[in-house]
Amino acid sequence: MKDVWKVYFNGSFGGKSPDGSHPGQVLKLNQKFRFAGRDWYVPAAYLTAKGLVLDILMRADKAVLEDFCKKWEHLEDEDVPNDVFEQAERENPLAFEFSPQIELNGQTLPFSQGHGLSYHPLFQNAAACEPALDEHGESDFDTPTERAIIDHYGLTPEDGWAIHRYSFPWKTKRRPKSISSFALTLTPQPVCVPGAEFEVQKPGDIFAFSHNGIPYTLTAQNLEPQTLPKNAFSDARFDFPNRFTAMTYTVSPAPPKNLISVEDCAQNDPPVEREAPKDYPFMPEAQNAAVIGIIGGADGPTALFVTAKSEDKTVLTACSALHFAPPKKITWRIVFHETPFAPETFPLL
Repeated sequence: MKDVWKVYFNGSFGGKSPDGSHPGQVLKLNQKFRFAGRDWYVPAAYLTAKGLVLDILMRADKAVLEDFCKKWEHLEDEDVPNDVFEQAERENPLAFEFSPQIELNGQTLPFSQGHGLSYHPLFQNAAACEPALDEHGESDFDTPTERAIIDHYGLTPEDGWAIHRYSFPWKTKRRPKSISSFALTLTPQPVCVPGAEFEVQKPGDIFAFSHNGIPYTLTAQNLEPQTLPKNAFSDARFDFPNRFTAMTYTVSPAPPKNLISVEDCAQNDPPVEREAPKDYPFMPEAQNAAVIGIIGGADGPTALFVTAKSEDKTVLTACSALHFAPPKKITWRIVFHETPFAPETFPLL
């Protein structure tokens, strides 16, 4: 059976070079380690003319995946608040956000791009569960599926796998002639942990809360109803909610940078599909769940249109959910951005 495994510096998991460059030379590593309570495996690196490409895989036990799916199966059928989704994301055995960096021959190399796939043994479709085959019935790694990657590295297909591929540019014009030392540092990204809910009616209203035993006071500086411009959304098939409230606030004492944010507990109003034009009777229908992503989260695209500005960096801004009509009240939520694990470094050679 043919096994053509080609890895390019600017490529993802496909086998074709996007810029005509040559594939990298494989450097087998086969390193396993524990990090953040999870099993990790670094099978190989690939040395290209532009830099090093590293595959980093994280394993999730099948039984753990089954328990997770059973607990959160209701998410597919109900509209649930953001904090519930955030909790499910924190508990997802295949979800773990991190930043990698490598130390190669005493030099630190940050990554320039990354790609990710997930192999879930309980929800793989037929194409992903079978090795990719060419017209002759042989393994075709020019277009590898998740299962093909699992097979190539000899991983256990009964488990789940989060598959990451990162590219690290060389610091010199040419690739090193030899590698004397090679280590990988993984730095976890913060996760969102919901805190207390509160309401403020006018500037000057305060809300007291604490984090890790430290008391804080949030003071509302301004509450300004705003409206998105008509051209904020480009899909003419739908009417989108465009009204929101921008709240500026301060927190005292000043918390560590990026530790605290504020979000609306409510969801965005779903878009409303307009009547199909008479000359276009077959306009496709769209479900609210499919198009709600166009709107974005309460602290996402809305923030681009906030008119309340301040040169004072201690003044922060939170944007409510989008509505067709201004809500009678807004319930806000404190969100803590916590990093539960410290960075760790693992030797690969």
